[in-house]
Amino acid sequence: MNSIKESHSQEFFDTAFNLYYERVVLYIYRYCKDWSVAENIAQDTYVTFWENISKVDECRIPLPYLLFVAKNKTINYLNREIVKTKHSTHLQKEEMLTASRALECSTMSTVHYREIEFLVRKSLTEMTPKTKEFFQMSRYGCKKNEEIAQIMGVSVKTVEYRIMSALRVLRKNLKDYFNGH
Repeated sequence: MNSIKESHSQEFFDTAFNLYYERVVLYIYRYCKDWSVAENIAQDTYVTFWENISKVDECRIPLPYLLFVAKNKTINYLNREIVKTKHSTHLQKEEMLTASRALECSTMSTVHYREIEFLVRKSLTEMTPKTKEFFQMSRYGCKKNEEIAQIMGVSVKTVEYRIMSALRVLRKNLKDYFNGH
């Protein structure tokens, strides 16, 4: 029975690693601006995740937990660097202090918002130029399908098709937020 639970935990961990490792590294990098440091902190984050895997609800998406752990580890790293770099330039110290304070003040909803914003921008890059243009006119330009059809010189059905294509890309990239939040 114990080996079944361990096997299930290993599978849960592997899936979380494969799905979110890159995002966790990118999140950390936004604050520390050093790839090797970001990767080290991400690895530490996953060690903590593994050590506490029995406390993580496997029915929920582990990304918020991983980002929370990464946030705390990044704050600790930045604060240690601030102390270590007594002789560094004032500007470097101010940048680290600002990054540390920004992380400390961010709430998980801010973290989620930034993550979703990142995924939406990523989704836009995956769309064909026409699909992206139609979607942006609809969602950001607040134009009705009929207006877009008239502006672009196409049928309303074409507009609907392109917007549905855009929404498919968004749904695929944001599936974790639709299912787990």
